[in-house]
Amino acid sequence: MAASTPGFHLTRSLEDYLETIYALIRDQRVVRVRDIAEARGVKPGSVSPALRRLSALGLVDYTQRGHIGLTPQGERLARRVYARHRVLERLLGDVLLLPQQDAEPVACAMEHSLTPAAMDRLTLFLEYLEEHGEGRSFLADFHAWLGSEDGTG
Repeated sequence: MAASTPGFHLTRSLEDYLETIYALIRDQRVVRVRDIAEARGVKPGSVSPALRRLSALGLVDYTQRGHIGLTPQGERLARRVYARHRVLERLLGDVLLLPQQDAEPVACAMEHSLTPAAMDRLTLFLEYLEEHGEGRSFLADFHAWLGSEDGTG
């Protein structure tokens, strides 16, 4: 099980569906089952059961063959999942210099496993690095060292 919200738990899969819906709404406003299926690389028939479950939990507005939207509670939860994912992508890509094609799936796997306290600490760490000059110097030194260790520098 993944993130908890008072009264229920969401599976990793349902969190991923919420995150996908949030990103699609943000990018194109109107979202349909086929858009979600395409974004997730699944068949449209596998999207509908997830949407029915999310609808039953009060997280999405969904009617068969209609547009899909997030309820206020669904949007709050989707924003949180999306933000966790982005923080982890920044850590893996910007700090650890993993290529984006590697950072994205690792971030996706990690986002469901970290506790809220661990996510808060990672976020604070990244904020510290951005706000303090010694953090930038530390990162430059680390990146130079990392390049010499993996043969790219």
